Amino acid sequence: METTPDMRTDFTTIIDAARRISAPLGDEVESVLTVGRERPLPRAEIARLLTAVVEVLRRSASRRGDEQTGKALDDVNCVVDLVLGVRERIVAVSSQSNRIALVERNGIPPGRVSPRPCFHGIEVAMNCGFVKTTDIQLWDANERLEIHLGQFQQQHGRKPTGAELIDIMLSKMKLPGIPIGESTDQFEIVQLARSIAVNGVRKPPIIDTDGTLLDGNRRVAACHYILNSDDFEADDKKRVEYIFVWQLTEHATNDERNAVVVSLNFEPDCKQDWPAYVKARKLYLEWQAMLALEPRAPGSQRQTVLKRSLAKKFALEMNTVSRYLKMIEWSNDFEDFHLTRKQRDNFEVKHRANHYFQYFDELQKGTSRGVAYALDQDESLKHLVFDLLYDGKFRNWSQVRYLKHIPGNEDARAALVRAREESDTDTAQEFVDDGIAIARNRSAEERQLGVNSRIESFVDWLEALPVSAFRDRINAPNLQRLLKALRLVEAHVSANLGSTGTEQ
Repeated sequence: METTPDMRTDFTTIIDAARRISAPLGDEVESVLTVGRERPLPRAEIARLLTAVVEVLRRSASRRGDEQTGKALDDVNCVVDLVLGVRERIVAVSSQSNRIALVERNGIPPGRVSPRPCFHGIEVAMNCGFVKTTDIQLWDANERLEIHLGQFQQQHGRKPTGAELIDIMLSKMKLPGIPIGESTDQFEIVQLARSIAVNGVRKPPIIDTDGTLLDGNRRVAACHYILNSDDFEADDKKRVEYIFVWQLTEHATNDERNAVVVSLNFEPDCKQDWPAYVKARKLYLEWQAMLALEPRAPGSQRQTVLKRSLAKKFALEMNTVSRYLKMIEWSNDFEDFHLTRKQRDNFEVKHRANHYFQYFDELQKGTSRGVAYALDQDESLKHLVFDLLYDGKFRNWSQVRYLKHIPGNEDARAALVRAREESDTDTAQEFVDDGIAIARNRSAEERQLGVNSRIESFVDWLEALPVSAFRDRINAPNLQRLLKALRLVEAHVSANLGSTGTEQ
């Protein structure tokens, strides 16, 4: 911060006056006043502290028998007035040179945040208004980025620029120990950006007077991502060109800044997300409404278009939309079975479907030859599984993936039936464990017994394959996998048949 010659002169006058009042304390007073110049307190706080100083000086002078106490006190009053006057002039200069101005937007003028918000037990005065997104400085002291910033500093010998901070938060910058790729979004900026593109920034970021972020790094990074990504339309970009923020006043103290950071990053907001079952059910109802408006059953391409619209509306990934819809279809089968076949209470069934909803993620997988296919081909097995799931007799969702080995294995099925009939949950879970183990072991045996026929089929297919297919149809990763497998086979063949590859 720059100071004018008049300010420096006034500070010299203040320090000289302090020395005249109490020579033994002059150095300490000079130090305090210098710190006060660098980190100014609010006016009321300064007045309170200086009043306390007057009282200390009065008692000190009385003990020393200082006859000039009255004059000294008069001098102190002058010092107080001088300090407060200089401080206000410094604040004015600082505000004009460093302050990011709040502007009016969409008919909303800047103003005070009222009632005054409370952070970590401290009320903090703030103003609110709009600022241009590109004028907001990402907070390079954010503890969330501590390791990343340390790595960058070590590599480059400097702090990252604002653009580099954005790249770090978007996982675009290569740093040791962090996987890089399109699927990597360590801070989940892309998902947040999709939500903001639809809804705007719903919770105002908090900035300091100079535009430095104290809260909202991810939100602002997501806005930058929207502005610079081709994945978003012009309306999306316009929505985030300016952001509504809360801004500290020029009187804010470091204690108030720390209170904001602690309150918003350490204290829980006690918000409970909707269960996945509730989200998926709402998504499914919207999907059914979209299908009802179609003049005829949509084909796969049209369904993709509809799902993309649904994904944007609910700020979800496309694969999440597809997964939720399939999970709800299995949940519907589960609920329908227990309502119509078992005559159970409607709300009790829905509670169970909600509680075990993640199991339907495993049940819907493998429509060609996995779990979903096995259960769709065997209705009695599906109903057996629904009974076990309703009564909580699976230990965890991972057991579901092995149900594809149950069809055709009577011993494994018998173990699951015993589990359904067993009233004690712990004992029933042991029967399920047995059934899964039997199915897995039998599957392993079948794979070993069928190895010769599989090899014969593969060799016949490989020999009939045109040479041009290796150049034109098989991609490089599969060629590498094939080569690796053939080398492994060659090693085993050499060990068992000799170097010529023929039986001895």
